[in-house]
Amino acid sequence: MSSNTDVAAERVAVLARQLCAGSASALSLSVDSKQMREFMTHDNRQLRDAIFEFLKDDLYKPNLYQGMMEFREQTLQRLKKFVGQRFFSVRDYNSDPRRFIAALECLMYADYSLAIKAGVHFTLCGGTIAKLGTAYHHNKYLPGVDDLSLPGCFGMTELGHGSNVMGIETTAVYDAASKEFVINTPNDEASKYWIGGSGQHGKICTVFAQLTVNGQWQGPHVFVVRLRDDGGRLMPGVRIQDQGPKMGLNGVDNGRIWFDNVRVPREDMLDAFASVSADGVYSSSIPSVSARFGTVVGGLTTGRVLIASGGIDGAKLALTIAVRYSCARTQFGDRYIMEYVTQQARLLPPLAQTYAYHFALGHLKSLVAAKKASDAKTIHVLSSGLKAAATWGRVEAMQDCRECCGGMGFLAANKIGPLMTDMNVDVTFEGDNTVMMQQVARALLEERAAARGTAPATPAAGALAAPGGTACARTLAGLLAYREAALVSQVAEDMAAAASRADGAAAKAAASAAAFDRNLDLVVQIGWASMEKFCYSNFLKEVERAPPALQPPLAALARLYAVSRLQRAAAFYLAAGAANRADVAALRAAAADLYGQLTAGGPRCAAVALCDGFGVPDHLLQAPIAFDWRKV
Repeated sequence: MSSNTDVAAERVAVLARQLCAGSASALSLSVDSKQMREFMTHDNRQLRDAIFEFLKDDLYKPNLYQGMMEFREQTLQRLKKFVGQRFFSVRDYNSDPRRFIAALECLMYADYSLAIKAGVHFTLCGGTIAKLGTAYHHNKYLPGVDDLSLPGCFGMTELGHGSNVMGIETTAVYDAASKEFVINTPNDEASKYWIGGSGQHGKICTVFAQLTVNGQWQGPHVFVVRLRDDGGRLMPGVRIQDQGPKMGLNGVDNGRIWFDNVRVPREDMLDAFASVSADGVYSSSIPSVSARFGTVVGGLTTGRVLIASGGIDGAKLALTIAVRYSCARTQFGDRYIMEYVTQQARLLPPLAQTYAYHFALGHLKSLVAAKKASDAKTIHVLSSGLKAAATWGRVEAMQDCRECCGGMGFLAANKIGPLMTDMNVDVTFEGDNTVMMQQVARALLEERAAARGTAPATPAAGALAAPGGTACARTLAGLLAYREAALVSQVAEDMAAAASRADGAAAKAAASAAAFDRNLDLVVQIGWASMEKFCYSNFLKEVERAPPALQPPLAALARLYAVSRLQRAAAFYLAAGAANRADVAALRAAAADLYGQLTAGGPRCAAVALCDGFGVPDHLLQAPIAFDWRKV
């Protein structure tokens, strides 16, 4: 850890020891939810408040009885009304990314279909034009993106390519005689698939296609292709099939697109990094196909940030509803159901985790806003890992929230159920989570190879069971860091051993890659371990910079986050000899102690106040059981 993190860990450890002194009844935490919300809102507070106030409009109230086509039309009208307020511009994608992200984040609380339709239009389509285009494209297309006169979609995914974006098959061949690119779908597997916004409404699409100029393949490039004319009629050579009902997110009109000799003006290739002259000369400031491809897909980070943010905000909604209900609903007499340890164990670790992810996302957004070239790899790795962790975490948190509310959680009016189905797609779009975690692991394996690292020393078992062990931030952080280092070492050594048995550079590379594939289960664990290590370390820094009154509850949450993650990985630590049975028992006792601190006080307990600290407005929370469970 860095020296700053060491200082934060020591101060958090002091807070934790203070919290652990005394009886359980004296340990209830005081939380000022308004102050917490102010601390949690890292940027654009006035913009967020203005958007939340606007979303009181009746148009944004849920209608659970409408059909799919009505829902799609409602989503379009909601987006039009939002766009009409001019809260932000697509140009903010480059000039003020934190404002851009903040505006779109707010929509998630109203409806996820609205958030995704807006995200596809502004981020994937408009953001790609802003990032990869030049002044010509900005002037031609961005005004229409801003006022929604040119509803946009994003044509990367194809039926056959899966996660292999470099292997897309759509072609773009330059015709020097007409000064146009000819876009074609060579087979059904090359059809653009799951293209949000294309089924009914899309008029332009940023299409990824393999470029050929004068018989020379130049790799994937992006073209702005007109799908429909101003009247909504399909353009010549464009065929679109509506993909129909889905398990959720039915306010978004996904479609499948084929191109048959669709002609695109030469000027409509996005040319910030490569261009084709009128007479057919290709030029680029980036010499290799692979490097150009990396630059092109590097522009997708903002979309990944928004998906991670949506996962975190979805968990906030579900937790606020479930925790409020659990702290107000009695069972078997006058006992609140949150008093049962089974309820606490399912809702409180996700509460701590959601705070951890929120703070990690804030750090990521600060890196994106800083726009330092030196941060590019860090942003890629952190956005990949956090997107996977936040969305996988949301899936589990929402399921537990739904179950912890019993039948009330199954009622659509109480919001958790519809959100679960609407948001289920987030674990596989903007990058499948398993692949995202591999991105994290690859970066760590590359760093270890470059540094010629060795296996880490195994911590002595018993540290957690020692007096104050589970309250020591350094001990918790050290164990989280050890898991990452040990897993990286295990996979790296297997890859190196495989390479050593092969002859020749090509054979060694192939053997190393095969070993990586054999260890994919451990590779995903590396991704998790890395995110847990980072999120806890970052959480400690947030506790350190928080106002003094907020430090005790935040320290308790940080400790619970670390304790719960170590509990989940108990088998690893026991197998490695880094923990023993007494350590596992100490973790369980520490969790129970923290549960007591967070739930003392019933409906006025710290857990409720911490959920209120998320700042979800009541008119967007909506669920009846979050207010008075008797009036549903």
